[in-house]
Amino acid sequence: MLHWFDTLFPRRALFQEDRRLLHLFIGRMLASTGFSIVIPFLSLYLHGERGVPMSLVGGIFFVSALTGALGQVVGGELTDRLGRKVVLVGAQLTRAVSFLGLGAAVLLHAPLYWFAVLTSISAFAGRAFEPPSGAMVADIAEGGTRVEYYAVLRVGGNLGWALGPAIGGFLAALSYPSLFLISASVLLASGLFMAIMVRETSPSSTGSAPIPRFRFADLGQTLKNESFLRYCWASLLLFTVMAQLISTLSVYSVQWAGISKVQLGALYTLNGLMVVFLQFPVVRALARFRMTTALVAGSILYAVGYAAMGMGHGMRVLTIAMLIVTLGEIVTTPASLNLVASFSGEGQRGRYMGVYGLFNSFGWSIGPLVGGLLLDFAAGRPMVLWMPIASLTLIAAWAYWDLRRRIDRDMDLNYGTAAAETATT
Repeated sequence: MLHWFDTLFPRRALFQEDRRLLHLFIGRMLASTGFSIVIPFLSLYLHGERGVPMSLVGGIFFVSALTGALGQVVGGELTDRLGRKVVLVGAQLTRAVSFLGLGAAVLLHAPLYWFAVLTSISAFAGRAFEPPSGAMVADIAEGGTRVEYYAVLRVGGNLGWALGPAIGGFLAALSYPSLFLISASVLLASGLFMAIMVRETSPSSTGSAPIPRFRFADLGQTLKNESFLRYCWASLLLFTVMAQLISTLSVYSVQWAGISKVQLGALYTLNGLMVVFLQFPVVRALARFRMTTALVAGSILYAVGYAAMGMGHGMRVLTIAMLIVTLGEIVTTPASLNLVASFSGEGQRGRYMGVYGLFNSFGWSIGPLVGGLLLDFAAGRPMVLWMPIASLTLIAAWAYWDLRRRIDRDMDLNYGTAAAETATT
C-alpha cells in the first residue's frame, strides 16, 4: 500500500530496527531549519538595512567561509580521534550561541566587525559538523546502501531548508532580530536532540586501534592522492557556483528582479521541497551509472539554471531557474559524498571528509565574494552577472569527465564492485 510512497521518501531506510540513521536525520533536519531561517536574509539585512556594499558583504562571507575551512579540517581530525557524536553536538551548540550573538548584534545595531566575527564562528561550527555527519553515514552503511543513506541525509537537510526560509521570509518582513533568536533556539534543540538520541558509530569506540596523533604531514599525504586532489579542485569550482544560492541570489531576486521577501522565502522553500521529494527517486534512477557521470550531468544542469536567471525578471523566471538549479543539486550532492567515501579507508574517513570539506569551504568562501563583486560591477545587467557564474560549472563538468577517465571504474560505481556488470556508462 505504501510502495508508491517508498519511491519518494526513504521510509524503509529510516524506520528500520537500527534507528541511528533516523536520529541523525532528525538532528540534521533541525540543524538545517535553524541555519536556513537566517542565512538567505543576512546579506539582505546588511545590504538593504545597513547600506553595506555587496562587495563588502561578499568579503564578510569570504572571511567566514575561510574560517569554516579550518572548521572542516579540525572537525575531520576530531571526528577520527574523539568520535562522531561529540563533534556533532559541540558544533550545533556553538552555532546556536553564535546565532544568539548575531541577534543581539542586530538588536543593538552593532559595528560591522561583530557580524564578521560571529558569522565566522558560525561557519567554523557549521563546517565542523560536516565530517562527523558524513563519516557516521559511512560507518552505518556499506556498499549499495551508502549512496542511498547519503541521499536520506540530504532529504533531512532539505526538509529543514524547505521550512527555514519560509519562516524566515515572514520574520524578515516583521523583525530581523527575531530571525536570529528563533534560529538559535532551533539550533539549540538540534544539539540537545543529538546529545540525547544519536549513538556513537566510530570504529575506535568498538576497540579498533587508536588513531595516531595529528601531523600536518598526514593532510599532505592525503593530497598526494592525485586523483583525489583532482576531484577536490573540480569540486571547488562547483562549490563556488553553489554558494551563489545564498547571498548573490537573495539580493538579486529582491533588488534586481523585484520579488518580495516572502516570495524569496517561497523560492528557497521550493528548492528544499524538490530535494525532499525527488532526491531519493533520482538516486535510485542513477544507481547504475558511475558517480562521475552524475557529477558531469549535475554540473551542466547548474550551468543552465544559473544562465536562465539572467534571461528575465520576476517570480516566473526565477522559479524556472530554481527548478533547474535544484535538479543539478539533487544529481550531484549524494554522488559527491559517496565518492569521497570511496577514496578513503575506514580509519581515515574523517580526514578525507575534512580535506574534501576544506575545498568545499574555499568554494563557499570564494563564491559570495565573486557574486558580490559581480553584483557591484554588473549594475543592472543580469547576463553580465550570471553568465560568468554559469561558465564555472561547465569547467567543472569537463574536470569531472577528465577524472572519470583516470579513476578505477569499480570505485566510481554507486553500488560497489558487485554492480560493475550492470553499469552502462
